[in-house]
Amino acid sequence: MDTWTVIRFLHVLGIAFFVGGQLMLATVVTPSLRGQDPALMRAAAKRFGIASVVALVVIIGSGAALASHLHRWGDSTLHWKLGLLALVLVLTALHAVVPYRRALSMTVLAISIVIVLLGVELAH
Repeated sequence: MDTWTVIRFLHVLGIAFFVGGQLMLATVVTPSLRGQDPALMRAAAKRFGIASVVALVVIIGSGAALASHLHRWGDSTLHWKLGLLALVLVLTALHAVVPYRRALSMTVLAISIVIVLLGVELAH
């Protein structure tokens, strides 16, 4: 196993955690905790938020390394992916300041899924 395989693995693992966690929160955790003690949802969101920051650092670091290694900085698909990632970062920060906005969290999730699709396109 070479270094680039490990870097690619870390990139995919970070994405799986970030997007998978969003899917889990949106489809399981939030509906299950609706109407219960709001502290439960805050605790779940806080734990996911902290881990998401780590995942995003891994995603950005490994993604930059891969883009350089594969000479993809001029690729328009990568430009779209980076633009949408910047939007996700802004919306995620906004969501941290203004929690309990379902439309905002669903928008972040939808854009994150599009980013995954663009990543699949870049991989081919």
